[in-house]
Amino acid sequence: MSIEVTESVPVAGVQRELERQLEERLALIQELAPFALPSVDPAACQATASHRVAIEQITAALNRIAQGTYGRCTRCGRQIASARLEVLPYAAACIECQSHAEAA
Repeated sequence: MSIEVTESVPVAGVQRELERQLEERLALIQELAPFALPSVDPAACQATASHRVAIEQITAALNRIAQGTYGRCTRCGRQIASARLEVLPYAAACIECQSHAEAA
């Protein structure tokens, strides 16, 4: 069952921003690629890993937009606070569920 997104989430603008972030992260990985070996540059290796995690999160958010579930917590189904989505547009969980997951 798909949960419809409320009108309070500006999905078109968010989608453009996520696509921009995705392109930026992919470009950064390309730039870091020659140095992203632990033996060559551990910091570049760590940065590449961080960018890959962000790419997975951004891609998942774009998939939620396509499915019509963006802005809803993937754990409890409640609306994610718009302030949280403004800061972290690829957030998959509401603050309460994210806090529980991090505490576990």
